[in-house]
Amino acid sequence: MTSQRHCDLCGATAFHALPFYYLFDGQRLQGTQCDSCSLTFLDPQPTPAQLEKLYGKEYFTERPNYDRTEKDKTFIEEGKSLNLSQVKEDKFTTYMQQHYPGRRFRYLEVGCGPGYTLKSLQALGWETHGLEISEHAADYARRELHLPVVTGNIETTEDFHENQFDLAYLGDVLEHLLSPAAAIRKFGRILSPGGLLVLALPSVTNLPSMRLGFAAYRALGRQRRMDIPPYHLYEFTPTTIRKMLAQNGFSVVDLQNPVKPPQHIRLGGNPLEQAAKLGSQYPTYWLNKLTGRFGDRMFVVAKNEKAIG
Repeated sequence: MTSQRHCDLCGATAFHALPFYYLFDGQRLQGTQCDSCSLTFLDPQPTPAQLEKLYGKEYFTERPNYDRTEKDKTFIEEGKSLNLSQVKEDKFTTYMQQHYPGRRFRYLEVGCGPGYTLKSLQALGWETHGLEISEHAADYARRELHLPVVTGNIETTEDFHENQFDLAYLGDVLEHLLSPAAAIRKFGRILSPGGLLVLALPSVTNLPSMRLGFAAYRALGRQRRMDIPPYHLYEFTPTTIRKMLAQNGFSVVDLQNPVKPPQHIRLGGNPLEQAAKLGSQYPTYWLNKLTGRFGDRMFVVAKNEKAIG
């Protein structure tokens, strides 16, 4: 007999099915929402053995790129001469340099891949550490870039000690975890008082088009089978991520909720669904530009509120 599932955010046990599901490894994984706090998740979740299948070497080397503007993006640039003496510019590194110029962080990147960004941040004088679930990528970071990268999962690793870091970054990681709340509590321990936890994650269920789509499928009594593997075990909105951080010892310093430009979105489903998705992304994009809301991405900076001493 399996134990009753509790919501990872509020602990409730009453849920309702959303009109989408995945079929993976012979099992149906149903999109589900908590009746109390509206956290969205898959029920049941993949088993640890199924997760190993999901995140084998092929996930990092052969998975299709879902941004239609980047057709040939490679995960590890084997044999290429890389210039990592200057900071690799992305949303995270640009934000940190703008808001915390000159600060030398004790930094942990979870899901650091082959370590390119980690290596480049040493140019700022940062003490950089990595955690990477892919043995293939972690081995490359250690062997080729001489980085202190641990192979493992943030939910199970015991490699880091209390107050070891004052900055941690998870780029598209939190939604893949079995218990995001437990991971956030772990960051409360390994980050120093006042340390920063930075998250980049999707918020596709926050889109007006997604809400309308759910309503339409419910009205028709239909369920949509998703055509990609169940990588995301959770889907967050600005409301649910704020609540989860607050309940686990963090206060939000900044939360940005942008939307992908229409030319960047992944077009799944039949031609009618593709047209509807693309057509709705244009007004959403301009609404987001005006209000800063209703986006399909989040960039969150949160501060560890634990006491000093």
